[in-house]
Amino acid sequence: MSRGAVIFMSILVVVPAFAVLIGLGSWQVQRLNWKNDLIFTRQAALDVDPVPIPGRDDQVERMTFRRVIVTGTFLHDQEFYFYAPKSGKQGYRVVTPVLQQIGVTLLVDRGWVPADKRDPATRPEGQVEGEVTITGIVRTDIVGVQGPLPDNDVENNEWFWVDPTAMSAVHGAYYRPAIVVADDTANPGGWPQGDATVPGLRNAHLGYAITWFSLAFALIVIWILALRRRLSGADTVPVKDWGED
Repeated sequence: MSRGAVIFMSILVVVPAFAVLIGLGSWQVQRLNWKNDLIFTRQAALDVDPVPIPGRDDQVERMTFRRVIVTGTFLHDQEFYFYAPKSGKQGYRVVTPVLQQIGVTLLVDRGWVPADKRDPATRPEGQVEGEVTITGIVRTDIVGVQGPLPDNDVENNEWFWVDPTAMSAVHGAYYRPAIVVADDTANPGGWPQGDATVPGLRNAHLGYAITWFSLAFALIVIWILALRRRLSGADTVPVKDWGED
């Protein structure tokens, strides 16, 4: 194969592969910037002092990860239980609707209880009556998101993901399209245990970008070395042995 043919064929293979690797690296850089902005926005929201939760649903939907204050009355007869093992122990998160002063009902995740405390009768002190004030974090990012989780067991009141529509249908009530996770303020009797923590965001995009760009660089180096070797072989003219005709 001639020198020109060798160069042309190698370019047809290497250039598309190089473009793909550079494209993947650039995409990871974009993801890195997006993730950094998301982390900054989330942390900024958490650092702001809690405010009364707005009365309009569209305003609440824009307050994800904001710390808020909710005032109202627990509707204990409408409790929901979300399966949530913790530290190797079986347990549930207790989500109780709160009838707000403005007349709307909001879901509040009061915290975690072990499986043997699921029955409200085992934690009567925590079934607070009358008006309460709760401080917590708004979570709209988990509302309506099933992901890889099992289907909710509505009949047995065992839930795996937040579905306000299905939950509203259970009691013929309307629950606002958000959930407030209560902070660690102790409940009477110690149960449920609130813990308004926000899951951290994994950010490995810089490593991914470096990997793709490194592969692109390695591809070019290998290509140059292989091309030089191939071309040097192409330029070598075989020499006949004395014994050949």
